[in-house]
Amino acid sequence: MNKGLISLIISSFVFFVLVLSLVTPSIAYDNSPYTTANNRELYRPMSPLNLTVASSLTPFTEDPAFYSFEAYHIVPPNVTPVTVTIANDLIFNDTGLKPYYVRAYIPPGNYSLEILNVTIREFNGTQYDRCAYIYANGIPLFWGSTQEINNSTSEADVTLFENLLQGNVTFELVIQNYYDAKVGITGLYEMNVTLYLYPGQKPQGLPNGFIPIFVNASCEHICYNYSYVILNPGMPSRTQEIQIPNGTYRMMGLIYEKGGGDDEFWYTCEPATRPIQVYYDNMLAGVVNPYETIYTGGIDLFYWKPLTSINTLSFHSPYIIDLTPFLALGDEANITVCVYNLFTAYQITHSMAHDWDIAGVIMLWVNESNPLICGKMTVVKHEFMDSGPMFFSAFFGECYLENGHYYLDYAAQLKFEYGIENSQVIQKGVYCARQKLSSIYEQAILDEKFNEKAVESGMYNATLCYNVNYPITLNYDFIEVPITNPHVIPFNLSYEQNGTISLGLDYYMKWTFGDYCHEVNTTESLYSIGGFGGVIEVINSYGGAVLVSLTSNYEMSTKNLTSIWLVNGKGFEESFSAEGLQNSTVNLNGYYVYVKQSFSSIDPTDPPSSQVIMNVLRLVTYKILERI
Repeated sequence: MNKGLISLIISSFVFFVLVLSLVTPSIAYDNSPYTTANNRELYRPMSPLNLTVASSLTPFTEDPAFYSFEAYHIVPPNVTPVTVTIANDLIFNDTGLKPYYVRAYIPPGNYSLEILNVTIREFNGTQYDRCAYIYANGIPLFWGSTQEINNSTSEADVTLFENLLQGNVTFELVIQNYYDAKVGITGLYEMNVTLYLYPGQKPQGLPNGFIPIFVNASCEHICYNYSYVILNPGMPSRTQEIQIPNGTYRMMGLIYEKGGGDDEFWYTCEPATRPIQVYYDNMLAGVVNPYETIYTGGIDLFYWKPLTSINTLSFHSPYIIDLTPFLALGDEANITVCVYNLFTAYQITHSMAHDWDIAGVIMLWVNESNPLICGKMTVVKHEFMDSGPMFFSAFFGECYLENGHYYLDYAAQLKFEYGIENSQVIQKGVYCARQKLSSIYEQAILDEKFNEKAVESGMYNATLCYNVNYPITLNYDFIEVPITNPHVIPFNLSYEQNGTISLGLDYYMKWTFGDYCHEVNTTESLYSIGGFGGVIEVINSYGGAVLVSLTSNYEMSTKNLTSIWLVNGKGFEESFSAEGLQNSTVNLNGYYVYVKQSFSSIDPTDPPSSQVIMNVLRLVTYKILERI
């Protein structure tokens, strides 16, 4: 690593901090030292941005063959998988939310693991990062996004949906791509999707009923037949009535989310907290804390070329809410999903474009031959507290602070024709946001910590446990000088940006049902530093921009991961480390300084000496690149 270049970046960063201390902030103040969202208005530059750039004229020819990939992988069992090709070379042009409908036949059988692999290639010109979603019979299976240039590969563990993925299945494949030749956005995406089924003992306790929520609820009012809705300050919540089959003895909810528009970087907004509340018949049944996903054109587009951020190409830390105690309330229910703080964001920014993509499914465990006779809620406790946004004047500009916490405890006794089941679910979490703001500098800190413990006992014994932490810290300075009229879109800016990002994922999940036990323990970290300068063209009101010319470019991103994946105590430990570097205004591909990945087998029945390191991975073999 060139220490002189790092010193240059740090010196530049310090210089901007010194400059900001001498510049009068462009933030409106009142006379009180503390104010809330209702009595203040913030003025700030249009940053961070979502930028895109044309593919480099220099072809990407390095090994690995895929330009971008997720660090997180699952080592499959040592058996030949049944392969189901779902999509070959599907082209997404100006498709928007319109899916491809693909019908596939999934052979019957017992499978110990099911992996969905997704590869995407960008070509034909400049294009933004885009959402990539895959559904089966309207139910979300894969939640990810694209790399803006070249190609990428990622995967999702879909074993939980094994009872759904059998026989004839209709898949809905979505890349929300848009084509606008007037501003040079002409890139296309090509998608390939393959399902790998690994024969073996089927996991115990998989759901056998699935209710997608918010089907055909898109803003386009077109029946696409998959779960999807956009929430915003004008509609911060959505409710759906569901019918629960009699004989249902367990029930869970899985929600996927993504911030967009002015909320793509919601953790840099004011307010910076967006807990997603799930209500069951108007009772707060769960809270989904969104991950601070940074897409491949976000904040600094060169940070993510070629090494992407965490949970970007494929979301791999799902959070499931156990809803079993609510079965005591009957066979009809209203499910409401609400994104908190959206109206407060509107009060501060006067923008309705704080958008959230929401999809989800209610998963059921049904035995129609053993109907529910009656049920009773024995514990009902729910507390959700948020301080609201607080602002404090400071010599350099403005400080923002917000804290929140919640505690939920529900328990019930369910009496069936042939047995009794007791269920208790406790969820709790805390979050804290801190920001320092001026006209040319922002520091943003968000920390979300939460856990869940669900216990069912009686006719069957099962548990679900989570212990999760999502921390992020951003520091960046920026100077924007309009070249053309900034009140007429599109307009051009002379732009300089430098900064750092530190992002983490600490994720522990344990699932038991009878004698079956599955655990995932993942620690992933990312650190990015650097900046770029040039001329950009802003093409919309919430920061979408195209890089017109580049005058400086130096970025370095490092990602590390340790993950343990176990079934009944056996599995593997993954160790991953990689560094990506950008140091050219011509070759915008960047390159990997190194990629290191290894897998250690874990088997309590083997002596330690027999645990070996495997430097191989299904589908893609990664090579250590000794470039520096």
